[in-house]
Amino acid sequence: MSKTSSASVSPRPSRLPVVMISMSRWDGDYSSAAWSLAQVLSKEQPVLYADYPFTLTDFFREWQKDHLRRRRPALLFGRQTITPLPKYGPMLYALTPPLMLPVNRLPEGDFYRRLKSRNDRLFVRCIRNALNELGYDKFIFFNSFNPLYLTSLPVGFTPRLFLYQSRDNLAALEPYLKKFGIQAELDAIRQADLSFATSQTLQRDLSEKSGSEVRLLPNAADFELFSTSYTRELPIPDDIRNIPLPRIGYTGNICHRVDYDIIEKLCKTHPDKSIVMVGPRNHQGHTDIDLDAIPNLYFTGAKHIQELPAYLAAFDALILPFRINDMTRSIYPLKINEYLASGKPVIATPFSEDIRTFSDVVELAEGPDTFS
Repeated sequence: MSKTSSASVSPRPSRLPVVMISMSRWDGDYSSAAWSLAQVLSKEQPVLYADYPFTLTDFFREWQKDHLRRRRPALLFGRQTITPLPKYGPMLYALTPPLMLPVNRLPEGDFYRRLKSRNDRLFVRCIRNALNELGYDKFIFFNSFNPLYLTSLPVGFTPRLFLYQSRDNLAALEPYLKKFGIQAELDAIRQADLSFATSQTLQRDLSEKSGSEVRLLPNAADFELFSTSYTRELPIPDDIRNIPLPRIGYTGNICHRVDYDIIEKLCKTHPDKSIVMVGPRNHQGHTDIDLDAIPNLYFTGAKHIQELPAYLAAFDALILPFRINDMTRSIYPLKINEYLASGKPVIATPFSEDIRTFSDVVELAEGPDTFS
């Protein structure tokens, strides 16, 4: 049985706890819609937010990193699996599941299904132990877009409600996710008591493909946190203090969604401005442009969500230069809410039906020339 890492926070016994899984961790490199939602839910009822599981491959690749080192007792020995997080929510707990077998690169077949079932059973055992320690036997299970785990519930795992939420078009994502994830997500929608999608396009597509009702639940930002960008005098972060003004900012994952032709054009057309990208750099393989050779383009690396308002406050305008393709047409990006909460002007590409609904408060521009 797990051991809590600090004094526990007394939950309200009249409220069912929510067990929530997603594809992000509570202390991840960028803001997560699932984690933001967990914090809001924990104001009214206990929430057990489960980490996206580490596999054996992750462990050996990242074993020296701080986020994994902190979790070693839980990952290796099943100790200290529950961490109360009163700083983020009055009844919020993080859960670290055990190490999982890396099965998603295996071919379809009995061997894959047996190992996948073994992973799910380990995950369920960890959840049950945590619920027992917190004093609960009834709960709500919320899979907030994790198509790799617990899309079909093992026998004996019987929540009072099973909720599933989709956030992305899996068919347009990397092969690792869509290989088994597309069918697993449809299975989850068909089995869940209630299913949601964060964008209108995704809602329609999944309803049609699954034959089940999928409801719309758009992402929402922590307004109280991000509005401090204009309600308070926040100090300029040290790592951008000496970057010349005016500063144009982007926050979030620097990944396959970003249109790097727009970034390059923006920097070349506006040499008097500094373009600052705040977030983890995962652009490798998604552009041939040497971003580090652009003199007025700056990268800060990943920042904790609590740090982001200070960066937004230091920017003169904010950009959301996503590519326009099948991958982005189903996206309702969390950062549009965070940007608008900061009170700064926003320029975005019209990549989805949902982003176009913001046309009265966001400048929409398609292509490098128009955007610049």
